[in-house]
Amino acid sequence: MSTSPGTRGVASSAVLSTVGIGLQGVSRLAYTVLIGRFLGTETLGHASTLMSFSILAALLWPTAAGNTASRVFAVALHARRPDVDIIRLLSRSMLISSAVLAVVAFPVALLLGNTPLTAAGASWLVVGYGLYAFARGAQLGYHGAGKTAVWDGVTSVISLGLLLAVCVGGLEGIVLLPLSIGYTVFAVACWPRGNSIADGSPAGKDGLLKFAAWNVLAGITTNGLLQVCMLAAQVVGTDRQAGVYAAAFSLATPASMLGQAVSQVVIPAFAHKDQAASLRQSGPRRLFIGFFVASTVVFGLAILLAPVYLPWFYPTEASEAVPVLRFLLLGVFVFTVALVPAALLLAAGQSKRVAVTSLIGFTIGMIAVLGAAVPSGVEAGSVGFLIGSAVNLIVMIVLSVRGPAAPVEVEPPTAPAT
Repeated sequence: MSTSPGTRGVASSAVLSTVGIGLQGVSRLAYTVLIGRFLGTETLGHASTLMSFSILAALLWPTAAGNTASRVFAVALHARRPDVDIIRLLSRSMLISSAVLAVVAFPVALLLGNTPLTAAGASWLVVGYGLYAFARGAQLGYHGAGKTAVWDGVTSVISLGLLLAVCVGGLEGIVLLPLSIGYTVFAVACWPRGNSIADGSPAGKDGLLKFAAWNVLAGITTNGLLQVCMLAAQVVGTDRQAGVYAAAFSLATPASMLGQAVSQVVIPAFAHKDQAASLRQSGPRRLFIGFFVASTVVFGLAILLAPVYLPWFYPTEASEAVPVLRFLLLGVFVFTVALVPAALLLAAGQSKRVAVTSLIGFTIGMIAVLGAAVPSGVEAGSVGFLIGSAVNLIVMIVLSVRGPAAPVEVEPPTAPAT
């Protein structure tokens, strides 16, 4: 098990992480396409809303716990210190948060117009996705991008195979079950079991939960705004309008996973560096510029060719969904680019600064959502998302260029004396 990836190691890990999360993105897209083709536009809208809700719910702890795990496990691995105490603490927090989120998800799903059976499925999906987010972050902390890519592929096949059976059988009530099973299998396979290093004292836990707590706020106010788009469409529009928006949303969100895959690798890769990473340094700066250029090409083509490829996936909703998709892709582009400077700040332990910055962008974005609700209808969420993401991008770049202003919240453990 490598303790410190070099430049090539970071690049290969980023590629593997992108492949893995790309498989999940393609799987989720195929998932919604099958629902739209077999079960109709209205069912597509409801399913997409609950899928977005599961991601939003996971931001209340599991995703933050995964980001924290990716950082502290990498630090402990680099310093050759056992991390079993950290695993116990984070696993216990995951058990508690999963139980709470499952209970809350049920009535929320009912309020969104779903049956009790579908609401129960939503509860499992919330738990399953949360466990997936945590386990994935933990494995990346061990530089296990290859393992996550393999299991992303395996569980994608499982989910789609089960969904096909559900669709053929017309079983709308359990349409979320295959995805929930896939996420749960991934979590079991990739749950952290320790770094197998025993030549030092256990890695410390001081400041760990504080770091994670700030990461919760950062996650909700960053990625949460994207999920608000789909929720707003379901609340503001009719079931038909929400279904059309879901078609565009399902094609736009996989593109955002590119940035998430890279940022998940950036955190553990730079967490153990003696000098905290920032855009003032040539390595992180080249990474950001390269990512920006690649993202510009990918999203530019996606926006330009939207009328060509959207009908392949959603022929019924295509004519209405193209302008929605183009505008949403613009917001996702800005959101995606901002993830790298944010990840550099998180790697340096600056979760508080990321959280405060994201809160500002989120607040401005939500104000825009409310202001656009009447004139823009179902696209109100897209308007707020674009504005909030633009604020985040500008401030994240400024903070990362300036570099850390204070010591990191979770101090890297020192190497044991020999």
